[in-house]
Amino acid sequence: FPVTISPGYRDRLLIPYYQDGKIVGSTARKIIEGKPKYISDAQPGYVFNLDRQSQDRQFVIIVEGQFDAIGIDGCAVMHNSVTDVQAARINALNREVILVPDRDRAGAKLINDALKYSWTVSSPPWGDAVKDVADAVRLYGRLYTLTTILHYKESNQIKQQQLIVTGK
Repeated sequence: FPVTISPGYRDRLLIPYYQDGKIVGSTARKIIEGKPKYISDAQPGYVFNLDRQSQDRQFVIIVEGQFDAIGIDGCAVMHNSVTDVQAARINALNREVILVPDRDRAGAKLINDALKYSWTVSSPPWGDAVKDVADAVRLYGRLYTLTTILHYKESNQIKQQQLIVTGK
């Protein structure tokens, strides 16, 4: 049957949101210049890619954006902050949580959330050309990106607070 694309969704990549194996929302990202960059439909407290976190994993990696999460098979909170509902859903996995913030001012806000929820933070020294996990995967590859995330994880809260101040 014919498919009609709404004008607002042309030139966009559609990313489905799953929960318990069912589609519960989506985001549509503009692939060419234009605004809005994202059109999203998600329930409050949704954590992107949570369904993919199998029981045999020792940790869960939390990032800001969906493309970051896709690159390393982690989870995305889809904002520059974590809600209590998202934190509860993530903590229910009962494993070490490693937050990898974007390397910008918004990332500092996520570090504060990691402190609030007693999560580990990782801020690998990827270089100035890397803004986030998706950039690191693009530049270095998935394996190196994951290896550096694990190598540079920090659970000491004083050192985590230094990351907020220095950004490194």
